Amino acid sequence: MRPLLALTLLSGAALAASACAPETVIRRSAAIPGASLPARVGGETHRGEVRISGHVNAVRGDQVELEALFPEEGDPGVFIPDFELGGSLYFGLPRGFEIGAQVLYASGEWQTPNTVGVLRFPRGLNQDVLLGGVGFRWNLPLRHPELRLSILTELNFSNIREAVFVRDGDTGEYGFDHAEEELFFLPNAAIQAGWEISPDGTWSLTPYLVIGGQRSVTNVGFDNNLASLDDSTLEGFGVFYFGLGAEMRYDMFAFGASFYYPVDSVELIDFGPSLAFTMSGIFGGWDGDRAPEPRRYRAPRDRRDDPRYDDPRYDDPRYEDPGYDDPGYDDPGYRL
Repeated sequence: MRPLLALTLLSGAALAASACAPETVIRRSAAIPGASLPARVGGETHRGEVRISGHVNAVRGDQVELEALFPEEGDPGVFIPDFELGGSLYFGLPRGFEIGAQVLYASGEWQTPNTVGVLRFPRGLNQDVLLGGVGFRWNLPLRHPELRLSILTELNFSNIREAVFVRDGDTGEYGFDHAEEELFFLPNAAIQAGWEISPDGTWSLTPYLVIGGQRSVTNVGFDNNLASLDDSTLEGFGVFYFGLGAEMRYDMFAFGASFYYPVDSVELIDFGPSLAFTMSGIFGGWDGDRAPEPRRYRAPRDRRDDPRYDDPRYDDPRYEDPGYDDPGYDDPGYRL
């Protein structure tokens, strides 16, 4: 009975708050990406390896804040993805460097408004979110064999869409006026510290801590200034995050999971505690992360130990070492 009662009270509060949403002349709704970890958190991609990964990122936890039930004029009006699906492709380079690309996608059906009174996009206007770009990772060389420290950077872009609605003075209803689009540069950078556990070399477990920040997008969702109807209110803001996770790798497969908490700098935009999952296939690479050493022939000390001793060409002068006339080459065993 208690969960049912709590749900009933919460629903009643939301309905009451919707009536208290500011009846501004203009309302704007923007679809923005969620706060996500860099695609390459987890274990290292060694030199010569190719890592293909699938991601379920920015899985937001459920939370209720009374503050979000009472928006005011000037507050943002955005849709935030409940989760995002994506993929990445990275290559392991010498000296601990990795380079690649990543993409994240969220359908409009997977998005939740940040507060009450945010209107959904009209039919026919795409509300999906797509984020993508190039990424880099540098695995710093450390003297300790198990300790891992990495710098991760992503240079992402996303085309942010916003729907603008105007209130009818007679009916009090909001009608769609126009849509806006703007391309945003949304970088993401983090530092990861981990510890690789690999008892027998066939599998490894890498727990890690991560701390970083990224750029996101906000707007003025509740606006009473009709003169700003044609002005874009989209702008960037910073998001800080910290978290922990682990990646387990066996042969050419790896699975990782992370928990992180974004801290935003804009009131009424709360990305909440989030989870991220990654499944990877790893191909190529050098055994032990080093190129195989070339096989060298070491001349035997005694010609009788040489398997070519029985070859009739062994004593042929044409096969003698040019250095045979050197005073240092007095041992006939140095002949080829």
